[in-house]
Amino acid sequence: MPIDCSLTPTSPFKGEVALPYWQSLVDVFRSCGLEDASIEQQAPSAVSVEQYLTLFSKGVAHRADFGLELGKSVSLGTLPVIGMMLLSCQNLGQALEQILRYESLNHNLGISQVVHHEGETQYIWTPNRLYLPNPYDELSFQLTLSVFASFKTFLPQLTKEEVSIKHVGFMAPKPKDAQRYKNFVNTGLKFNQPCNAITINSKELDKIITQGDATLFAALSAHADDLLLTKENQRDITWQLKSILPEALQNNRFKIEDIASQLHVSTRTLQRKLNKSGASFQETLDEVRKHLAERHLIDGHLSMNEIATLLGFQEQSSFNHAFKHWNSLSPSEYREKNKN
Repeated sequence: MPIDCSLTPTSPFKGEVALPYWQSLVDVFRSCGLEDASIEQQAPSAVSVEQYLTLFSKGVAHRADFGLELGKSVSLGTLPVIGMMLLSCQNLGQALEQILRYESLNHNLGISQVVHHEGETQYIWTPNRLYLPNPYDELSFQLTLSVFASFKTFLPQLTKEEVSIKHVGFMAPKPKDAQRYKNFVNTGLKFNQPCNAITINSKELDKIITQGDATLFAALSAHADDLLLTKENQRDITWQLKSILPEALQNNRFKIEDIASQLHVSTRTLQRKLNKSGASFQETLDEVRKHLAERHLIDGHLSMNEIATLLGFQEQSSFNHAFKHWNSLSPSEYREKNKN
């Protein structure tokens, strides 16, 4: 039985996508006969989440099943470091544990969870709401679809046999061409679900990974831990704050005391860390609110009152006043100016 993910905390994000993951997107994008200037503008080791999503959205605009095609193209080589580690695991259950732990070495597009419940196991994936605040829109659906399609594609590469999937669920509404996705997953497909989740029988976790090597696994794990520690040390307090504020705003738990509790520090410690980084709590809160407001307004699916509520404003008039202060435009003027 699916759980409601709306209150599930997300991990802090740096906002990067590893180059092999980006290259997979580029290859599929080009296979569709498309080109884009941003392809030649990547950094030496990673691209930003914004750059990845911009190119991804152009692919989705060109092809309705772009997310599916991208997911089908993924191989273990697409997953730097973790690909070899998955091959060295003993069984599928251990492999899923590594995906959860080291996902951020591949990308900060979203976060994985595994939930065990009454003989079933759910692999749940939630898009990063700092960049995709609407989990029901087309871009969130296509990105989740790419993750689930890649999941179904690379699992048989580990076990050398199909992993039986009971059903796949998406938070998004049912698309007109749902049959093409059902044909790929070859199982029950559900929409308007509380979570994006692949559900399997828990016994599937015992399937042996044919190349499992405990010695190699230990060495790769140590290397991955070093990389993860380095990345976590590079995340400053403002990034940690920004990563949890979208859901904190939605759940109306965004006072500094609430946020400090979620970060497992005292309010005074949080304030001190923010001051040291040259930021303040209110400045960071306003930055996230402004960022999310602009994305919702451009998306165009929510009313002004709904956006105000999601951003933690008690009244729409308060939201209107704050937004005009941030952008020198009213929310309605901003939406009109940014119509596609």
